[in-house]
Amino acid sequence: MRGKQTRILTGLHLVKKRLASGLVRWNVYAWRGGPCIHRQDGARPIITPAILSQAMAARHQASSKGPADTFGVIIAAYRASPEFERLADSTRRDYNRTLDRIDDQFGAAPIAAFEDRRMRREIIEWRDQWRGQPRTADKATVTMATVLGWAVQNALLTVNVAAGINHLHSADKSDQVWEDRHWKALADAPAHLLQALRLASITGLRLGDLVRLDWSQVGERAIILTTRKRKGRAVIPVVPELRTFLEAIEGRDGAVLRNSRGKPWTESGLGTVFQRTKPEGFDRTIHDLRGTYVTWLATKGLSDDEIARIVGWTSQRIAGVRARYVDEARVIVSLVDRLSA
Repeated sequence: MRGKQTRILTGLHLVKKRLASGLVRWNVYAWRGGPCIHRQDGARPIITPAILSQAMAARHQASSKGPADTFGVIIAAYRASPEFERLADSTRRDYNRTLDRIDDQFGAAPIAAFEDRRMRREIIEWRDQWRGQPRTADKATVTMATVLGWAVQNALLTVNVAAGINHLHSADKSDQVWEDRHWKALADAPAHLLQALRLASITGLRLGDLVRLDWSQVGERAIILTTRKRKGRAVIPVVPELRTFLEAIEGRDGAVLRNSRGKPWTESGLGTVFQRTKPEGFDRTIHDLRGTYVTWLATKGLSDDEIARIVGWTSQRIAGVRARYVDEARVIVSLVDRLSA
């Protein structure tokens, strides 16, 4: 275990403390900032149904308190909600980091303060401390709006004062596509990394789905799986290029992709190897391979609506990628042909 504190996916908060006697003591809290529900000396506690039952009771007690309580009660209730629990594990971990920041800043504030629209100004000023990290700043306000929206939905508040706060980060998503120069920059990358990147570019799978792709999900005509992020059914056509790629992979059991040790990739493992391998100044991410897949499908003659159904984007977003990378390339090729005639 790294460090002295760990939050596991149940929402519990474990704190390791070394006593003056040298003995290691573990305190298990129902949530970060919540009541201690279990103590154990020595080995790290195993989370039993009894401990989970105590945590749920503490959360229920916190969420049932009246409107005069602090905003931390709402944060705790949201963490214990079915809406939060059904998020993907990686999403919950990401949310928990931001929820900790919200709790540190606003947890002690009375819930009634969030019925006052002037609190919106407080939230924006809090966000602006990360103005130099616009993605982090936007994540803070989006998460705050999510929690407040949940509170409104559950009749804990009557207004979401964080709804619609403008984002600091702006990006032209149609400009996030891998080009030949990016593949050339990674020409000397390890074969197992390139294999994963190539499969991402001809399936459009998100990183979490890519590393969990199993041969049982690969059919003769389509790859069919339930996506982790949206919990929706994805049907990816097995076109000739994808079939050829899959046929070249050894083995037909378990995970499709494997690392240098022959083990299935983990999401963090693949991401770390990519970060360590990419050259300085490399301006694309693994996630950008979804846009690459979109352009590839467009060159195969699929319509915007057909591509949108496959990747789960809007037709308008597909059209933007097509205009930037597919139609523009065709215009340039046509011009070169005419000028060379």
